[in-house]
Amino acid sequence: MGEMRLDPTTRAWILVESHGHNDVCEHNHDGCPFCPGNEHLTPDAIHTIDNGKGWIARAFPDKKPVFRIELDEAKQGEGLYDRMMNRGAHEVIVENPSHGTTLANISEDDISYIFDMYAKRILDLKQDKMIRHINIFKNQGRATGAAIEHLHSHLVASPVIPTRIEQEMRWAKHHYDMKERCLFCDIIRQEIRDGRRIVMENKDFIAFCPFASIFPYEVWIAPKLHNSSFEKDIVTKDRQMSLAQIMKGVIKCIEGITPHYHIVMHNVPNEETERFDRSIFKTLRQDFHWHFEIHPLAHEVIRPHRGNEFHINPVTAERAAEGLKRQV
Repeated sequence: MGEMRLDPTTRAWILVESHGHNDVCEHNHDGCPFCPGNEHLTPDAIHTIDNGKGWIARAFPDKKPVFRIELDEAKQGEGLYDRMMNRGAHEVIVENPSHGTTLANISEDDISYIFDMYAKRILDLKQDKMIRHINIFKNQGRATGAAIEHLHSHLVASPVIPTRIEQEMRWAKHHYDMKERCLFCDIIRQEIRDGRRIVMENKDFIAFCPFASIFPYEVWIAPKLHNSSFEKDIVTKDRQMSLAQIMKGVIKCIEGITPHYHIVMHNVPNEETERFDRSIFKTLRQDFHWHFEIHPLAHEVIRPHRGNEFHINPVTAERAAEGLKRQV
């Protein structure tokens, strides 16, 4: 059983005493709990998408979740310090029935089903007023810590907003307060004007290497038109297919450099929660812009000293974009 403790110096919640994941499948077809026919090896599905020939994507609770829906928060004080139970949800989303494939090797139509699943699970979980944020992430390749080769993501619904997301929210609001424009929309407009860091784009989405990338060959994918909410933006088949086209193309480029990468969704928090501070984030829908961040593990990212927040990236965003485009 885990709990969350608040670091009073950073206001970041730390999950402690967690038992971790239980991904125990070898990299072969036999015995994989995520393959069709082995559904009995996982908890019952919460949601399934069927293409008429069988399931194409399915979501179910993680066997050893880092957040648990049945818990109460049970906030407690210990002098200066604060703790609470790790109430929330932790789900696994199996994204394709085929074993051993990646987003680069399945059809755009199949990828569109994945985005549909993401949107439906977010909408469902945001009905819980105790959940403040929902994070969806993918670890692809063994170097990322992924123990199961079968294509899947994790969904983590938590009672707190992750520090990185809250930082983005605050700086996006700061930019909006000064200029009455979305920071991310301004970034996208500048990247389109400049062109050097763009990896690819279509009518709806743009993929680019961010100017101050932490990871070599890091790529962000964002909608060209402003929208703070993934689940309210990606609702039509046309939008899902357009995003699938960009995601498939970018992953093909990245896999030309490394098979190991993380994909993380940055999405607006749950505005319906009882603890959402509308007095501070009253312009959130106007100033926040959802996007995916893809972090390849192609080179070591260097920190000069332990705990130092500065990173040294050996590949500039401009060189990274050129290198990725050569993989097309």
